Amino acid sequence: MRYEKLLDHPNSSNSIGRSTMKRYLPILMLAVLGLTLYYVNVGVPQGFRSSRASRKNDAGSEGVWDTMDGKGYQFDEESTQLQLDPRYHQLNQLPSCGDLSSTSVQQDVVNLMESVKKQFSDCITPIVNQWKGRAKELNVEWVSKAAICDKLPIFEDLKVVPFNNLHETKWAILPKCKEENILVTLGVGHDTQAEERLNRTIPNTKFYGADPIIEPNRQMYSAFGKFFPFAIGKQPGFTKFRVLPNQSQKTRRYIYQDVTTIPFLYFLHDILKLKKIDFAWIDIEGGEFEFLDQIHDDVKFCQFNMEVHSRFAPAGAQVFHDFIFRILEQQKYVFLQSMNTGVGVHRMFFVNVEDKECLAKYFNNY
Repeated sequence: MRYEKLLDHPNSSNSIGRSTMKRYLPILMLAVLGLTLYYVNVGVPQGFRSSRASRKNDAGSEGVWDTMDGKGYQFDEESTQLQLDPRYHQLNQLPSCGDLSSTSVQQDVVNLMESVKKQFSDCITPIVNQWKGRAKELNVEWVSKAAICDKLPIFEDLKVVPFNNLHETKWAILPKCKEENILVTLGVGHDTQAEERLNRTIPNTKFYGADPIIEPNRQMYSAFGKFFPFAIGKQPGFTKFRVLPNQSQKTRRYIYQDVTTIPFLYFLHDILKLKKIDFAWIDIEGGEFEFLDQIHDDVKFCQFNMEVHSRFAPAGAQVFHDFIFRILEQQKYVFLQSMNTGVGVHRMFFVNVEDKECLAKYFNNY
């Protein structure tokens, strides 16, 4: 055979015996074949030493990888110097939060939150009640009617600030005391600009991101946080999710693909060992409907941004309907910054106005 002739060559400098080579050569060939197939499908990234990703505007530029649509990500060979937001130094000088579990919420904060809840409820409840039992209409008409409550003057006292991504805006309230902060991103989507901006603004922040599309998300998110290559749902398994493959840099064309799924609560509580999440950013193309009911009582979010995708998961319209009515019933969260991104797709920002640790950290005066 071909391999046998190669091994019998009298001038071979290989010191490994013929029997050994016969044993391991097929394994080596399979490994090479596997790597070849991997890079054919996901592309070969340039500059693995990079901590920063950038876009190439020229379809034919050198260094662009995975360019089925003519564009891809190129990673710089060397990191550029980190430019901190001026607020970083101010926040870094804040007093320690201490033990928030034993810290009392100041009375003026209690009064503020009671006013926020009442004014928000007075505004949003009559609007939402129009949709009771009409889940489809609620999802389609949400922003056009509910966004009026975003303009409540009292919301200005929450001091919500923007962190812009390439295609959207995330919202946050800055802490009033200093301790370790936790941000969890569910759905990286080839865009980490908002996370990078927050990282340059709020000191002592740990980032955990999950997305079933490995590249370029792994390389982008790993520049500042820990990346997990799977989808988040309610049950473990192999699930069809709407994802943005790396081949779709230019078109941002989503496809449905079978991906490995890890349960929402297992990821937060067992893998990450988190009891309190300061910031959660959820944008998983309809996968959010699998665990919305667990946000009410099973996790402690101080703030979270979420994009709702009933357009791509029609059954989720009822889930979101029930979620909103439960939110209003519990009065644990208020929501604002509603924004349409398409029919049946919209973004929202939720603030925890009940949890004592969250209130003490983000609203007490120290």
